[in-house]
Amino acid sequence: MDRRTGEVKICGSQRRDSRLRRPGALTDQVREIIERKIVAGEIPAGQKLNANALAKAIGVSRSPVREALRALEQAELVQAIPNRGVFVRAVDLAEAIDLYDIRIGLARQAGRLLAARVTDEQLGTLDLLYRDMERARASGDADAYHRTNLVFHTRLMEYAGNRALAALDERIKKQLRLFLRKGISGPGQLRMSNADHRALLDAIAAGDAEAAANAYERHSITGKQRMLDTLSRSGAMDSLASRGPRPAGRRSASR
Repeated sequence: MDRRTGEVKICGSQRRDSRLRRPGALTDQVREIIERKIVAGEIPAGQKLNANALAKAIGVSRSPVREALRALEQAELVQAIPNRGVFVRAVDLAEAIDLYDIRIGLARQAGRLLAARVTDEQLGTLDLLYRDMERARASGDADAYHRTNLVFHTRLMEYAGNRALAALDERIKKQLRLFLRKGISGPGQLRMSNADHRALLDAIAAGDAEAAANAYERHSITGKQRMLDTLSRSGAMDSLASRGPRPAGRRSASR
């Protein structure tokens, strides 16, 4: 890294990375870079992470990389296997189901909090995101729908006003991205998904805590079921259930 310009050499090319120039601990900035690559799938599940190579690619010493990897292990995005090294963690089917179930519970509580706490300005932002998703759905742009959907759900958790709940949901969401990189994107599925969003927003706008809790819970349950149905139809269940190294003590995919 050039201390003067903030340019970072990654994979043999120069590019400016403002993350390394803003205030804050260097370890946190390095962790954000590695985490982003893991969640985006640029570093796939099961791949070994070499601290020396990462340090050279990012343009820092090995020390912040090692600290960053320890933080990512605590976040359960990587795992250290004795005598083998550090790997991007693979989430199997059984664990993904468990994670979905936790998110369902978080969604119900978030719906209740949103109905009580959301402001008119926040509700307007959510409505704009809903309309963006509806346009993407109508045009058949599943990628745009998926990107906006991620922002929409992040805002929902943020506007619920409980930082611990939002942080836990974000952590689980990142782990689920290790299991399934993209959302379910069939036309009928997108239509049902956004209809759920409309019902949730209507309940929040009405200040009906129970209806909002039910709507968000139902949306999360149907999202989980759509995932399972799609994997079952594609025949991907078995391969997803057994891929990649798993930490000691994790259950197998058989339930």
